[in-house]
Amino acid sequence: MVFIKRHGLIVISLAATWFLFSGCYASVSVPQRSLRALGGRAVWVPLCSRRGVNGSAPWFDATSTAAMDQQACISPSWGTVTALRLVFAAFDMPQQGEVDRSVIANGTAAVFVPGVNTVTVTGGSGVAAASSQLNVFPGTGLGANGISLGQVVSSSGGAIASSTYVTGVSNGFIAGAGNAPNSTTVSISAPTTAATANGQPFTFSGLLVPVKFGGRRAFTIEPGHDVVTSDPVSVELPPSSWFMIRTSASFSIPGLQMMDVPVTARMTIVNSSGSFAEFDNRATAVNDQTMAPLSLSNTGGGYWGPVTLLGLVTPSLGQVAPGAVLVLGDSIAAGTGDTPDALGLEGYIQRSLENTVPFVTAARGSTTAFGLLSHGDGQYALSIDTGITDVLLEAGRNDIEQFSITATQLETYIQAIAARYTNAGKRVWCFTVPPTTYSNDAWTTLANQGFPVTVDATGATTTTAGVTSISMATVANIAVGQVVALNGASNVPAQAIGPGTLVQSINTVSLSIGISVPTAATLAAGTKLFFGSKVAAPSPLEVQREAYNGFMRTNWQTSAMSCAGLIDVDSIVADPAGSGGWRTDLGQASADGVHPSSVLHQAVVNSGILNSGHFAIP
Repeated sequence: MVFIKRHGLIVISLAATWFLFSGCYASVSVPQRSLRALGGRAVWVPLCSRRGVNGSAPWFDATSTAAMDQQACISPSWGTVTALRLVFAAFDMPQQGEVDRSVIANGTAAVFVPGVNTVTVTGGSGVAAASSQLNVFPGTGLGANGISLGQVVSSSGGAIASSTYVTGVSNGFIAGAGNAPNSTTVSISAPTTAATANGQPFTFSGLLVPVKFGGRRAFTIEPGHDVVTSDPVSVELPPSSWFMIRTSASFSIPGLQMMDVPVTARMTIVNSSGSFAEFDNRATAVNDQTMAPLSLSNTGGGYWGPVTLLGLVTPSLGQVAPGAVLVLGDSIAAGTGDTPDALGLEGYIQRSLENTVPFVTAARGSTTAFGLLSHGDGQYALSIDTGITDVLLEAGRNDIEQFSITATQLETYIQAIAARYTNAGKRVWCFTVPPTTYSNDAWTTLANQGFPVTVDATGATTTTAGVTSISMATVANIAVGQVVALNGASNVPAQAIGPGTLVQSINTVSLSIGISVPTAATLAAGTKLFFGSKVAAPSPLEVQREAYNGFMRTNWQTSAMSCAGLIDVDSIVADPAGSGGWRTDLGQASADGVHPSSVLHQAVVNSGILNSGHFAIP
């Protein structure tokens, strides 16, 4: 391997292949892909890219004990899918770690492929309005070109309501004019809206394939499981075909916190058939064991379904199956701070991978490296026999900033997590930790940022607008020159503490501070103030963050760390001059001092620090 650094760019030679990355260091490793091949070049990979929920909201509504939801997906552009497997997460993901599921889910699932097996037949004797059966002549029977359960029914005569589907098919002699032996009776989900005439044509379209689990139609997810995976389902999906996954389930108690449900996901995927949404449909009732077609529209709330789908894909001529990625981490890995792109994906990780690399996101707000290490069995199970070749391990900010973990402790956690996945044949990509700062001008300048030192409360007396002295409960750890911010992570210029406010003096007798800018509004008694150091040294948290980043930049490639490469995000989003604060030359750096803004997420995407070249399979 040739390793050269020129003007901040990394040039890496892997055998005869050259990659040019910015802020990324990489080494050579060849991952294993469990369940890699079944019959020649076919390979199992995750389909329907998923992202984690990037906040603290429940992953399901608080009252439901039943759901029938639909996930719309598109097959990869580089190959043909000949089988599918559904993977349900059998663990919950509340904040700060994975926990065993406390509820029992019972359900069924089905795959529906629209627009295939289309057949138009002539109706037999007409039926009156409000009929739940159609008489079809001649009898078409069952089979590849016949009428089958779950197909969508339509008619040019206007007697069939939209989203009507087949609920039953039977052959035999039907008495009445216009019928004959071997005619077919078709039961439909919605009664006819008008009378049908003799010989009226009907069109049946789509293919419904029930999903089985251990040979059984129904599945049960009980506490203590990690993942539940279906039997393979035989399908034939050419490149860029769309299809549906329908899941019907009931739950032992309401108010679920489930890995399976992205509350805010609004994926819009565009193909030759137009636009449609992913994880975005809920039926008004659980019925028909997932046969009901749901409209492709946003219905609000959270949705329940598989955490990922596995597709057995045979690459097209000249195409090579890419690697597949499991994303682990906190709210930054889940995309907090970013604006969704055209596909509904948020964050530099998902937007760097979309359309090129299959991935599954198990990221969750407030996740810590310690939590991933001590409560990560379900997430680990997602990497086994799912086609995953690479793991992105973006964690550490919450360990340092929320729990005051030292750099040395964090290094130990990351090393142990990486080793677990590496020992399972996966490549693990480690990350640096981006800044955390306070600001009193909404992170629009570097000068008005400060590194966290202390949080305190004002005294009992309300501070009026236009004054430069504030009574404090204590002045411990406060120093002249520190940045003063209100509400820490959400300070804006219109609040009582204005832009550029610094500690100007400290009175240890009266327990008060003098500030450089008069208060812009009344400051209520008990309001918390945040104090940030202009340099790293007085901030114990910033000292540990910088120590950890320095260690990783020097030691990521050692055998002890087990990292295939280092994604140096901090080098992209932090001040290029090395102050440690958020860079502001591209615009507002953050909305809370914790998560990069959309412009910084985009800067990481533009840098090429993450791209498909990382995850190529030799």
